[in-house]
Amino acid sequence: MRKLLGCVLSALVMGWMLVSPVSGQLGTGQSSPGDLSNAPAEEPLLSKVPPLTLAGVVDPKVYRVGPGDLIQVQMWGRVSRSWIGEVGPEGVLMLPGSGAIPVAGRTLAQVREAVLGVLRADYRGVSLDVRLTRPRSFYVYLTGQVKQPGPAMSNGASRVGDLLNTGALLGDGSLRRILVTHTDGSRDQADLDLFRRTGDVSVNPWLRDGDIVNVPVATEFIYAQGALAQAGKFELGDRDSLLTLFRLAGDPLPAADASRALLVRWKDAFVAESLWFELGDVYSRTTNPELHEGDHVYVYYVPEYHVQHEASILGEVARPGVYPIQQGRHRLSDLVTAAGGFRGNADLSTIRVFHATRGNESDPEFDRLIKLSRSEMTDTEYETLRAKLAAHREDFRVDWARLRKSPELDILLRWGDAVRVDPLVSSVRVEGEVRRPGIIEYTPGRSVREYIELGGGFAERADRGKVRITGSATGQSQRARDVQSVAPGDLIWVPERPDVTVWQRLQTLLSVAAQVATVIVVVRR
Repeated sequence: MRKLLGCVLSALVMGWMLVSPVSGQLGTGQSSPGDLSNAPAEEPLLSKVPPLTLAGVVDPKVYRVGPGDLIQVQMWGRVSRSWIGEVGPEGVLMLPGSGAIPVAGRTLAQVREAVLGVLRADYRGVSLDVRLTRPRSFYVYLTGQVKQPGPAMSNGASRVGDLLNTGALLGDGSLRRILVTHTDGSRDQADLDLFRRTGDVSVNPWLRDGDIVNVPVATEFIYAQGALAQAGKFELGDRDSLLTLFRLAGDPLPAADASRALLVRWKDAFVAESLWFELGDVYSRTTNPELHEGDHVYVYYVPEYHVQHEASILGEVARPGVYPIQQGRHRLSDLVTAAGGFRGNADLSTIRVFHATRGNESDPEFDRLIKLSRSEMTDTEYETLRAKLAAHREDFRVDWARLRKSPELDILLRWGDAVRVDPLVSSVRVEGEVRRPGIIEYTPGRSVREYIELGGGFAERADRGKVRITGSATGQSQRARDVQSVAPGDLIWVPERPDVTVWQRLQTLLSVAAQVATVIVVVRR
């Protein structure tokens, strides 16, 4: 037991002696010419910088190192160390025991090779790696058509589009000619509209320390109309061509006519010229002219591209629903056959067909007459109005028995037509000035007078001489004495007798008396 305890204590002492005093990592206990054992620990540097939200992985071949970047050096093998250094304000990275290396403005890949080149000379047989631990933050300066001009915080992994969202610009600010001036005098131009519409990162440059970002006023525009995904008005960018405009407009739709498109451009302030082209020539760059301010491009649709004409049938049929049709070929009977025919309860005498609306053509005469009362119209105007109202009707009633005997009644269907087959109604409605208005069971051969009696008879104010019947099959209203028989679903309407004043009755009596006196005088002569 004592021997076992002694072995454990010996192992603990040996392990404590092998622990690195700075980083807590295991080491060999040997020193080198460029010993980093006295280098500052990682934690204090990392705690100074708040975490950043990056758009993705940093590309070492693109990212440019600058003051404030945290660079981590790692060693393993014969020597095990980890050290983080910050690039100083002068753009220099200090390597303890190995000197200073200028790194500002160089890519991360170039800095990595430079640091490794120095350390390999001092640490032979040791594996080395150099990594960016935390990108730096810095100021850039916004000018021009922005809502908040002045300094703005950015970081080494940001592009112009990260700094300028659409809410940061004024209404007339340019999205396609944003100028980025670097501290070394070089310039980049950002085209954020093209970037946001197409994802082309080449027009969304990286930001650097102290950049001046200027947003000018948008003054030049081009236009794309017709069969395009996002047709409209677009700001003109540098070196825009037809292909660029198509990319901005979301490219032509599948319904676009690829054989003919039109470019209208201005030769001068008042004279335009036209250029016809094929869409394929633009994408092959056979025809891809540079565009200028005010140019218009028109892409046309293929007529009725993938248009499927349809008609619907509802109600008492085996398979109600929507069915494809060909205008000018399919008729009502074809639609009924496609729907599996009628059900046993279908009312075949009153099939309703609703035609699709033809459009909103204006008829000034109809608009004028519809606003007048009957007393304000002449007899000719009233008949004209009735004819126009009939022409505006888009619903028809079809008697299936008559249609089977007379094929000319089998109407051609139009796109959007709807057919309704109602259930058979074995009743008659009695409404108006009757004592018990409502629905009465239909009995063949029963007269209008009998239906009214079943409805409680005439009310006190009933106008018995003007009873009318609206036929369920035709929808037309006729005087009761002109109807031979009542059919199922018909409406019997008893109107109210108009009020007549004593003066009106006196006028009538005087008028009759005057006419009688005139006749007597004529006879005596």
